[in-house]
Amino acid sequence: MPGKTWNTWNRLPDRPVVPGVGKRRAIGAALAAVGVVLSGCGTADGDDTTTTTPTTSVAEQSDSPWDLPLEQRPALFDPCAEIPVEAIEQGLGGPVTPVPEYTSHKPGELMSCGWRSEDADLSVLSTWKTREEYLADRSFDVANPQQELAGREGMRLLDAIGDPEESCLQLFFTERGTTWIQINLNGLLNEFNSQRVQNACQVFEQISLPIVAYIPKGDFQ
Repeated sequence: MPGKTWNTWNRLPDRPVVPGVGKRRAIGAALAAVGVVLSGCGTADGDDTTTTTPTTSVAEQSDSPWDLPLEQRPALFDPCAEIPVEAIEQGLGGPVTPVPEYTSHKPGELMSCGWRSEDADLSVLSTWKTREEYLADRSFDVANPQQELAGREGMRLLDAIGDPEESCLQLFFTERGTTWIQINLNGLLNEFNSQRVQNACQVFEQISLPIVAYIPKGDFQ
């Protein structure tokens, strides 16, 4: 993206992905009760009485993919393959061209795609970067930690490095990773579709519906 925001998705230690949010549970973990053998005293006829507690197991299955080990999580959302260009054009209000430098195909680490219209650049990417890591990332300002967009609740971020009026980010913590949607205005006068807008976040309200319809379900907090 224009400016420095595009590279901040990976402000993590040098490892492919990060642990999930919340309490980690092991899938299929079994808790076995140890059988305790109680030997009774010998009866008059020499028989022994033995009592054994049954062995039981308790399996826990997490309802949130964020609680799973990384290798057991679903595949990251792939915006290039799963968002039709028609939805992007409908949102941006005109023809778009792909932006190769916004595209990354690293399964399990980063899946991203980008498009450019006359007025704006749009990028969509997915990682397993957590809510806590975005909250701690000083390259962003949190505009609203529980921002609704097109009927979905996520997190609204502003670029703390560049011009906050020209760029806006919305995050959704989904069942297939954190999906980032970023809009960057291209013009110098904050115009979109021949209309003056207050800032890039205002544009989200105009473009989001056809695009968010393809974002994976599950708004995990």
